[in-house]
Amino acid sequence: MVKLKPINRKEAALYLGYGKNEPDEVIKNLMDECEGPLMDACHPAFSFGVFDILTCSEEKIVLSECTLTLTGKDIGKLLRGCSKAVLFAATLGSGVDALLRKLQITNMPKALLTDAMAGAAIEQICNDFQEDLQARFPNMQQTMRYSPGYGDLPLDLQKDLLATLEAGKRIGLSVTESNMLTPLKSVTAIIGLRDIEEEERLNRLKDALASGADINAELSIGNCGKEACEGCAYAAKCHRGDRKE
Repeated sequence: MVKLKPINRKEAALYLGYGKNEPDEVIKNLMDECEGPLMDACHPAFSFGVFDILTCSEEKIVLSECTLTLTGKDIGKLLRGCSKAVLFAATLGSGVDALLRKLQITNMPKALLTDAMAGAAIEQICNDFQEDLQARFPNMQQTMRYSPGYGDLPLDLQKDLLATLEAGKRIGLSVTESNMLTPLKSVTAIIGLRDIEEEERLNRLKDALASGADINAELSIGNCGKEACEGCAYAAKCHRGDRKE
């Protein structure tokens, strides 16, 4: 069962357009009145899957044991250097949609505030999931969440992503013909996982290249195969090719 924490008021204020400013007391009091009904209407749930990345290029990303293929240069850049990809879907449930429809008829100011607070609530569910994901994979570093429709990642990926996660059956989340998620207060996303030690090694390698230092120690010379030199981006600076077999 997914537990919803008290609504983050600062996050809700951002959704309302306050930026760094704080809402006045009237708005704060209205938020107090809106929070209880919203919490009652929420039935948060999420579904996810962790897949090994078999192919990662600018043309496509192929995942293990998964028919879903990710396309677009932006997602390729995000997942570059990652060994795993996490597909994720979360929702606050249909009760929130019903509450918002009711408020839009009876009390528009509360409808606007509740909508913003619901946006903050689904963000909290996503953040809590990522904390749990970090605990599951303590030696892996997460990328940012990246959703269909961002950059050049196609929005119509929604349908296949939800099918992969069986989100309709598991959490009651589906997608319309126009690729809108229903219930509305829902999120789908892709998160890459990189090995922390490998990430640190690559950062040291970049620093070594930038400073003109010998990069052989960072490349772990001797561990790569004889054929690995062909096409290697570091071949010109590496002494591996000078070594006798």
